[in-house]
Amino acid sequence: MVYGLKVEDRLDGASNFNSWKIKILVTLEENDLLQFVEGKDQPEPEDQEKKLQFKKNFVTAKKILINSVKDHLVPIISKMSSARDMFKTLEGMYEINNTSRALTLRQQLHNVKMDKDESVISFFMKITDLRNQLSTIGDNIADRDLYCYDGT
Repeated sequence: MVYGLKVEDRLDGASNFNSWKIKILVTLEENDLLQFVEGKDQPEPEDQEKKLQFKKNFVTAKKILINSVKDHLVPIISKMSSARDMFKTLEGMYEINNTSRALTLRQQLHNVKMDKDESVISFFMKITDLRNQLSTIGDNIADRDLYCYDGT
C-alpha cells in the first residue's frame, strides 16, 4: 500500500490545490479509502472483525491526508475528527480561490511579451506554463485563443 505523496507533491496552498486534489483522490482510491472523504459518513460495522478493519482504514485515510500536506497545514487538519472533515476543510480553504487565480493567470497570459534577447522556445515555454496552470485549475484555453492579432 502507498500512503501519501512525494514531498514535492504535498499541498502547499491555493497554487497547487487542484493538482494535489487529483493526486490525493487517486491515492485514496488506490488504497480503497475514497469512501472516507466522499459521500456520507460510513456507519461503523457491528461485526468485531469488520469493525477493526473499519477503524484501521479510518485512521489510514486520515494519515494519508496528514502526510500529503506541508507542515504549516498539519495543525489545521489534525484537529479534525475524520478524513472527510480534513478534506472538506482544505477544499474550503483553497478551492474558493480558483476564480481569482484563473483571472490572474489569464491576465498574465494576455500580457506575456517576448523579450528582445529571449528565444522563441523560452517564450513558448512561458505561454505553455501559464496554459498548464490554468488547465490544472480547470480553466482550459483552446489553441486558437493562445494567439492575439492586434492589427499591426
